[in-house]
Amino acid sequence: MPPDPSPAPVPPVTTIADVVAALDEIIEWAGQAPSRLGYFAALYKRITLAVGVAVDDGVFDDGPRMEKLDVAFASRYLDAINGWFHPENYPKPTRSWRTTFQHAEDPDPIIVQHMLSGVTSHIVLDLGIATVQVAGRSGLTAIHRDFDRINAVLASQTNGVVADINELSPALADIYTVLADNQIFVINEAIKALRDSAWRFATILAYEPSFARPLTIRARDVQVAHEAGLVFDPTGLAGALDHAVTRIAERESRDVAHNIAVLDAVAATPAPIQTEL
Repeated sequence: MPPDPSPAPVPPVTTIADVVAALDEIIEWAGQAPSRLGYFAALYKRITLAVGVAVDDGVFDDGPRMEKLDVAFASRYLDAINGWFHPENYPKPTRSWRTTFQHAEDPDPIIVQHMLSGVTSHIVLDLGIATVQVAGRSGLTAIHRDFDRINAVLASQTNGVVADINELSPALADIYTVLADNQIFVINEAIKALRDSAWRFATILAYEPSFARPLTIRARDVQVAHEAGLVFDPTGLAGALDHAVTRIAERESRDVAHNIAVLDAVAATPAPIQTEL
């Protein structure tokens, strides 16, 4: 169940600046609660700011269209937050988001697990839906290059995100010391794989009959909820991964409010934007 007190309902957003303001409200509440939902919100703020810079710098073929996509995409997360905390006034979140949100009260997972579950729920389910919402079937081809260009924008933030987490998680910092650029490559490739999956999902939604979409989305939601849950309970590898997570957790800061404050402080200044991978 959601913690009490709950955050105030997030108002509708129409610009990237609105999205950042909404994320700031969630982050502020999460720091006071405290709630581990603030981990993903801080990560999302950093990425949103980076996309905003890319739009302003003319990185995309169609900047206004990409702002619309960013807003439509973010709105699905913000709507899920509203539905989770205020079910009497807003629609129930998707199964994927419920899986992510319900684990926020669990003190055992490490910071990366909370972030990764949110990333899985958002990209693998929400991104394809938002893309079709903005581009439609006729505009899917036109938006594809800008959609892929986002991968470079995200990659430009990876080093900074990893550095933020390493500051709070010395064991992960030790792993990074050994793996270095290989770790960054693996992270970027993993994100690209999630986004490629989202594009394939968008293509399916765009070209299937409109009456079939609700069933397709519902089936996808069940699948993504399972994947988001595996982030916290990786079936088949539980023994080895649980041991690794336990060892990382032993050295990781467990002060939720402090962790959110650190992540948010750095999120306010995204790294320089790349335009190519």
